Amino acid sequence: MISVALNGNTWENPLVFLLQATRMPIITAIQFTQDQMRTLTGVSAETVRHWRKTVPYLASKQGKAARFSFADLLGLAITNELVSSLGVHIGSVSAGVDRLFKLLTEANALTLDGAIVCVTSTTASLHESGSWLGSSAPMQPTLAIPLDPLVARLQQHMLPVMPAPTQAALPFPPEAVRSRA
Repeated sequence: MISVALNGNTWENPLVFLLQATRMPIITAIQFTQDQMRTLTGVSAETVRHWRKTVPYLASKQGKAARFSFADLLGLAITNELVSSLGVHIGSVSAGVDRLFKLLTEANALTLDGAIVCVTSTTASLHESGSWLGSSAPMQPTLAIPLDPLVARLQQHMLPVMPAPTQAALPFPPEAVRSRA
């Protein structure tokens, strides 16, 4: 049996020591500038300026040094869908949108995959696509937005996929042939 002692602590298993002694490097998430945010989400500067007046979470993201995470971009894309596609006035759902931004900040990528976000005038919640209707009936008017199309659109802007070549790959390598003429 091998034991390791360090700073008064003794571990009988060196693997436990290695796991506790190793520090995972802190990975800084990508932060997007205001110009990048507007390009990726399609939300104009005037619109964001107006939303900052009604949504407390966005009010904290002011000035030229403001930075946005991917969760913020997704929240802005969802808010844009609510306002543009569904015709909802931002003032009537500002508390729900504020909760939405906080919810997305706490969520991880796995919970967003295939999820649907439900926004009311005061709350927001994330649901799996197959379970959001079966859980419990909403007690107030609720707006449901599927996240997959919005995430795919943001990812397409960030990492565009090159179009497939129009000519199919040949099943055999090309070969040079001499003519006798």
